[in-house]
Amino acid sequence: MILKRSVKIQLLAFLVITVLGISVVAVRYIGIGRGLLGREYVAYVDLTDSGGVFTNAAVTYRGVTVGRVGPMELTEDGIRVRLILERGHRIPWEGTTAVVANRSAVGEQYIDLQPTKKPGPNGEIPGPYLGDGGKYNVIPRERTRLPVSTAELLRNVDALVSSVDPKDLRVVVNELHKAFNGSAADLQALLDDTDRLLKTAEEAYPDTKKLLTDGRTVLNTQRQMGGHIRQFSRNLNVLTAQLRRDDDALRTVLDRGKPFTAETRRLIDDLSPTLPVLLANLTTTGQVMTSRIAGIRSLFILYPVTVAGAFTVTPGDGTQHLGLVLNLGAPGVCTKGYEKTKRRWPQDTSKQQVRTDLGCAEPKDSDKVVRGARNVPPEGRRPYPKVPDGATTGAGFPAGGADGGAEDAEERSSETGDDGVTTLVDDTLYVPVSAGSVQLAGYDPATGAVYGPDGKEYLLGYGGGQQQVLGDASWKMLLLGPLS
Repeated sequence: MILKRSVKIQLLAFLVITVLGISVVAVRYIGIGRGLLGREYVAYVDLTDSGGVFTNAAVTYRGVTVGRVGPMELTEDGIRVRLILERGHRIPWEGTTAVVANRSAVGEQYIDLQPTKKPGPNGEIPGPYLGDGGKYNVIPRERTRLPVSTAELLRNVDALVSSVDPKDLRVVVNELHKAFNGSAADLQALLDDTDRLLKTAEEAYPDTKKLLTDGRTVLNTQRQMGGHIRQFSRNLNVLTAQLRRDDDALRTVLDRGKPFTAETRRLIDDLSPTLPVLLANLTTTGQVMTSRIAGIRSLFILYPVTVAGAFTVTPGDGTQHLGLVLNLGAPGVCTKGYEKTKRRWPQDTSKQQVRTDLGCAEPKDSDKVVRGARNVPPEGRRPYPKVPDGATTGAGFPAGGADGGAEDAEERSSETGDDGVTTLVDDTLYVPVSAGSVQLAGYDPATGAVYGPDGKEYLLGYGGGQQQVLGDASWKMLLLGPLS
């Protein structure tokens, strides 16, 4: 029988397709020639038991099939399973666990390679990798897990069922029947509401996730501040315990607080004509004392020593013990700088012009005139306080006198000119007199000047006459006069 040329071509094409199909199936699915083509590499897993895994079972990595199980061989204390893996899948060796798992409850077993290390920024876990040679070819036994055997599972189920008394089980079933009998509609509503609840929770998942993340930050902060919180709780416990012990005393204080407040209010009302003025005037006194902090400190240091030394003069034996030391000329008088000055004797009491261009020319480290004007601190180092605007508002006398009357105001106004100009007292004290009141504000310790609310400069003196102008407040000049 002679075949036609077209039939021969068709048979040849069919033969080529058949050979190619068989080759692809043999290489790709059966695995023939993969080792020769270099598309596979071998790794091993040490197990105590096969766990039901078998040759040609699948090998997965992160749920993706990456090879198959090869032959298994016995070892001294278990078995070694050969894994035939496809190249191109870089499986980390360190931290990877080999798990013999089941595809389903009645399914076949396979080996799942599960990494425990986190991937890097590029999504790849750093090496070494499985199959790099040496110990990196074998996953050790301590990093493997086997499934529970079916026989052991059935034994456990049987033990669980056998542990339940049939009579008790019958009682449970009867009680469940009584509990849910006739409640089908309620159960259906409960299931429907649960379904809506789950849908709502799913919609709110981003907010819930953010809440949990922020809650972790709050909890971490609470953990870091745990010591302080415990200390605060202990102190609060001590405080509350003390308050509980002193409950009667606190109630007495609260009961008496209302009458005390009423009396205090009446006292303030009685002092209202003079108390605000006194507090405003104390601003000037505070300026003076603040500017003389160093002198006051020295006074407080030397005063106790002086008082203690005074008792050595009168020790109590009926006699007084005194000593006299002449230190004339110690320290020496400063004459340098006064060469062109005409000497003036004490008997000469005539008025003369004071020369302010003269002074001691000795150096500052000289032992002459140690407390002279040349040792005055420079202007920038004097601690003169600056009074804010309005700090001395209301200073002076209250309107109508200390008792709120008008008699003292009329007496003091007799010293005031018709035009309200400044009155001169003993050539040294200049005060502004206006509307029957004297106002002191803005004291400058360097010059003894007081700057009134009208912006003018006045000088505080101590030559007398304060009673005529200051009236009831003239006692303040006992302090302000010498300091100025």
